[in-house]
Amino acid sequence: MQTYGVASLLLSLLSMFFIFIQYQDIAKFIFAVSLLTFTVSILVSLLEIRLSTKAIELELSDMEGLEDPSVMEYLKKRFERDDKK
Repeated sequence: MQTYGVASLLLSLLSMFFIFIQYQDIAKFIFAVSLLTFTVSILVSLLEIRLSTKAIELELSDMEGLEDPSVMEYLKKRFERDDKK
């Protein structure tokens, strides 16, 4: 994701340079590529957010249904169960 974001910014700068030196057609093409890389960056970012959300849900799924909402109490009970095995 970050690679595509950085590439998008660099291509935007390159596009501005070509506008500065009066190469409008090349600048338009480079800017279009910059927009595409930025779109890819945003899409990859959304996928990473969804993946990390699922990972957190999976990690916390065994904590559902606790009588005591305290995380410390949950951990104490969990370690007591593991010591009895």
